[in-house]
Amino acid sequence: DYSIWVRGERILLLSGEFHPFRLPSPGLWLDVFQKVRALGFSAVSFYVDWALLEGERGSIRADGVFALEEFFQAATEAGLYLTARPGPYINAEVSGGGFPGWLKRVQGRLKTTDQGYLDAITPYMQAIGRIIAKAQITNGGPVILFQPENEYTACVQDEGYTQVNNYSMPDINSSCLQKEYMAYVEEQYRKAGIVVPFIVNDADPMGNFAPGTGVGAVDIYSFDDYPLQWSTARM
Repeated sequence: DYSIWVRGERILLLSGEFHPFRLPSPGLWLDVFQKVRALGFSAVSFYVDWALLEGERGSIRADGVFALEEFFQAATEAGLYLTARPGPYINAEVSGGGFPGWLKRVQGRLKTTDQGYLDAITPYMQAIGRIIAKAQITNGGPVILFQPENEYTACVQDEGYTQVNNYSMPDINSSCLQKEYMAYVEEQYRKAGIVVPFIVNDADPMGNFAPGTGVGAVDIYSFDDYPLQWSTARM
């Protein structure tokens, strides 16, 4: 009852992590996937960096090294499932968490229902959502799970970009999260054709957007955990 099933088969989802924008050489992707599969993994999770796709507002490019079709094909050939995590915010230790620089000039608070911010993220979500939708397992592709937004756990009260996830965990406050914002992001991806289950990545196990919690709830709840903290050095 608590397993992931694909085409009637219960699978043990052991996932690696591979971001195509960090290796912008499509000809090498299959080699990476084959190595991941040889290590015994059954899936790979991947981010999409919005800042790279829409460096100039209104000009979204998903061609060349930013095209994902070959990425999807390589995963299929290697026998791996994919979990898509396109943001808009990804963290991923990239500049601005994947937010493009021009977002700094947008009127409104980030990760909220402020209209200026919603107007900024919607074209990107529609575009990347349609691309990933074509690669879902329901269309013969490798994508079986989808994460709308990332680490929407702490609150952003000020305009402009703030990396709230650099705060220590005891300081995180999720009481001011806008569930309607999360619901909006999910709605845009559903409109773009995403039908696979939604997952959430809570920065701390607070139960934000867990199934049954109301507005913005996802299908599968998950959270960040670093058993070795942030490095190989034990505290």
